[in-house]
Formats: sequence, C-alpha cells, structure tokens
Amino acid sequence: MSFKDPSTLSWMLVAFPVLLGALWSAGVARRRRLKLLGHMADALAPGFSAPRRIMRDGLAALALLLLVVALSGPLIGTAVQQVQRRGVDVMVVLDTSRSMLAEDIKPSRLERAKREIGGLLENMVGDRVGLITFSGDARRVCPLTHDASTFRMFLDDIDTTSNGLGGTAVGEGLELALDSFDDEYPSEAVIVLLTDGEDLTSDPPPSQIAYEARARGIPIYVVAFGTEEGGTIPVRDARGRVSAVKNADGTVVVSRPNEDLLETISGIADGAFLSAEQTPFPLDELYAKRIAVMEGVTRGSSTREEGIDRYQWALMAALACFLTRSLVSDRRVAR
Repeated sequence: MSFKDPSTLSWMLVAFPVLLGALWSAGVARRRRLKLLGHMADALAPGFSAPRRIMRDGLAALALLLLVVALSGPLIGTAVQQVQRRGVDVMVVLDTSRSMLAEDIKPSRLERAKREIGGLLENMVGDRVGLITFSGDARRVCPLTHDASTFRMFLDDIDTTSNGLGGTAVGEGLELALDSFDDEYPSEAVIVLLTDGEDLTSDPPPSQIAYEARARGIPIYVVAFGTEEGGTIPVRDARGRVSAVKNADGTVVVSRPNEDLLETISGIADGAFLSAEQTPFPLDELYAKRIAVMEGVTRGSSTREEGIDRYQWALMAALACFLTRSLVSDRRVAR
C-alpha cells in the first residue's frame, strides 16, 4: 500500500502523541477526583465505569487517526488509465542578422531572444517545437519535435554566423515556417517571430506570407527586440578590439526595431505583438495567454497504471468509530 499524499501522514506523528497525552492526563485527573471524593463518588456518578470511558476515548482517537489516513489518500490496488498526448505545433523563427548583436536589450538582442526561447521551452507540455533562423536567407535548424534536449542543443549553437547571407529576410523566414506545418491540423499551429524587424531583403515580402498564414488559420505572434532609441552594432577586429559598425560615409549605424512592420505582420495573421523592451517575459505571456489555451491535437496515447485511492475505506471506518462511541455509555449497564 502507498499513499497519494504521504506528507499528510506526518500529521499522525503529531496527533498520536498529543492524543495519548490527552487521554493519559484525563485518566490521571479522573483518578484524583475519585480519590478525593472517596465514598461520595458512587453517589455523584452512579454506575461510572473507567474501562468504558477509556474505550470511548480510544474510539475517538482512532477515528481521528483514520481521518488523517483518509486525507493522505491510501492507494490500494491499481487501474490502467489511457493517457492522450495533446499539443500545439510551435515554429520559432529567430532573427540572426548582425543587428541582433546590438546591446540596447541586455545582454544583447540575440542572447535575450535565446533566453526567452529557453523559457518558452520549459513551459511547454505535449507541444512540438521547431526552430528556423534567418538573416539574408532562412534555414530550418530543428524540425518540429517533442525532444526538448535536442531543440536546446541546436538553440545553444545559434549565433550571427548561423546563416550564410547577410541582411534581414523576414519574409523568407516566415515562408519556411509556414511550409513546416502539416496541413491536416492548420488550426493547431502557430508561428513565433523574434526579430528587430529591420527587413531589408525579403522576397516574398512578409505581409504576403502573413496573408497566407491567415488563410490557413495559423497566427503569427511577434516579439520585437530593441529599444526606441536603438543601439549600435558591435564588431571585433583581429586584435579583439570592439568598435561599432559604420556606414560608407563613416557615421555610426544605429539599429532601431521596425515596430510598424512587425505590428502589421501580427495584425494581418490574427496574432499578437509584444515588445521585449516593455514586457519582461514576452514568450511566457504569449504561451500562457495564447498558446496554452488552444485545444491542441492528439498525437499519441499511452497506458499507465495508477493506484486506486481508497480514502472511502478509511473515512467509513472513522465514521464507524464515531458511531460506536456514541452508542457506548461510560456507565455500567444496570442489572
């Protein structure tokens, strides 16, 4: 026999000594009173029986202990349960262009985005997740999978060299994500786009892909990384010295998120837009309020044995003790 909530049994370690102490104290006090009363005891309490009083007190103590056992959920016997695994397909589309190195979002836009994805992974239960990176082109880094450890391994290796071409092709990243879903379950899939939104080289344009996603019932949730003031893009030379990226005329490049474009994408695709600057944990919020409430689809089932909670047995025994106590008098039956 095991218990559903074994910690509740610790109450017995406290209750049992207290009950024994209370019964012992009551017995001592009763004997003292009888000794003081002497021959008057029979006149004041005719027919009183100490063994019957002990029996009544013992039944009350046993009933309380049985109630504790009932609360702990005694598991006796097993039953086979059918468990279905339901979930949503979440394709994460991550910007790995050089502008994501800007440090206006600490420690950098890219590192913050990777941390957010890691937090999203911890919240997922039964969902599949995949990863696409893009800069001037798009690449499927990890297909949709239930294996969180494999996904995390790919995520840890992501940096600004993950894609071969420079630039920011948001549309290509979204298009590759859209092609990654099974058309059989279009309403149980979402795209999560993490970028600073400086779209420079998209073909097709991201708005076109957003309309296609809307037609298929796939929302696009967008998180913008970067502040309104923007940030410079750090680069290191061969000696390890850090400087900022400059234009051809020598002016320092200041990267700012294109929130107008990102809000347009999410609006067309019936998604949502969040800013990492204004929301402490944007992906946690998206998952809790948007993704977790989706119905999901059944992608597998299994059987498992679970103990049967027999709390009723202990509860009925406790009630029987209370009932018996009410029927037992602490006085001897007259003959």
